[in-house]
Amino acid sequence: MKKIIFIASMFFSSMVFADVPANQEKEVVHLLEYVKNSKCVINRNGTDHIGEKAVKHIEKKYDYFRDDINSTEDFIKYSATKSTMSGKFYMVTCPGEKAIKTQDWLLDELKHFREDVVSSGTGMKEPGVTACTEPRPQICTMQYLPVCATLKGGVIKTYSSGCSACSDTKVISYKPGKCK
Repeated sequence: MKKIIFIASMFFSSMVFADVPANQEKEVVHLLEYVKNSKCVINRNGTDHIGEKAVKHIEKKYDYFRDDINSTEDFIKYSATKSTMSGKFYMVTCPGEKAIKTQDWLLDELKHFREDVVSSGTGMKEPGVTACTEPRPQICTMQYLPVCATLKGGVIKTYSSGCSACSDTKVISYKPGKCK
């Protein structure tokens, strides 16, 4: 039954921003634009798709899985990783490069985007800022090298190290030194 509903939604749905936190909507928009404007080809179940056609499919899956999406990483996982029907991973081939999983391609772009755009609300790159990425650290050493972390929602908090900051899933990024 779920497959039938999914197929119907592929034909009749339109994009709706899902449950991605407001501060991560820019990331999703960036990734959609990245796919749309890239010269890369996304292969889904043996068929190649570029630009706008690839984005339309991702947007439809994004809308369908909105109740399961709580972060930009979830957006990638549910909307651009693999076929719901066949279970086959989507692959992307960029000019002059080997094919890789779209999940890896988009996670890499997300990491670069966060490094370039992490800021205190200005949208400009802030020197010395490190973006937290997935997977999060599970174990950290007992070093005391304080960092000022930015959490979802814009709150800042001092952590004992970058590792301890990024082990907290609410932390987006950090910079050296205590918060002022």
